[in-house]
Amino acid sequence: MHKTLQKHYMILMLPGLGLFLVLGLAFALNLVSPGWFVLSSRVYVIVFVAAVMTAIAGPIFLRTLFAHSVRARHHVDAADFLKFQRRLLQVSQTTVYLAVAAVWFSFPRFYAAAIVLMGLYAMYYYYPSRQRIDFDKKIFRVT
Repeated sequence: MHKTLQKHYMILMLPGLGLFLVLGLAFALNLVSPGWFVLSSRVYVIVFVAAVMTAIAGPIFLRTLFAHSVRARHHVDAADFLKFQRRLLQVSQTTVYLAVAAVWFSFPRFYAAAIVLMGLYAMYYYYPSRQRIDFDKKIFRVT
């Protein structure tokens, strides 16, 4: 199961990470200059809040919702658990794309740094390692 989740993780994460690296290279080679796009300060706050929601609040909410939905069961089907884990990855890896947007649109340093850190946190914390998946399977009593 963790191999399937790792593949799904890579499919979700690699395009965003690639965009981030290409954009960083474009800035380094002066192919793109900061400040081409001027956005309202409200957009910075909205994207920052969206990054917090997708990196921290959304996954916690999904985990709580899943735990609540299976609380009365003695065992959880592997298919249901896999569906939950995929949804968790989809929500958390959205943060990587918000980090790309923060860099592309030259957000102020505070917002850009915070959003990029949220993206790194989401990439690290929600990586589907064997240990994390086995631990979650034990918690949710997956058969």
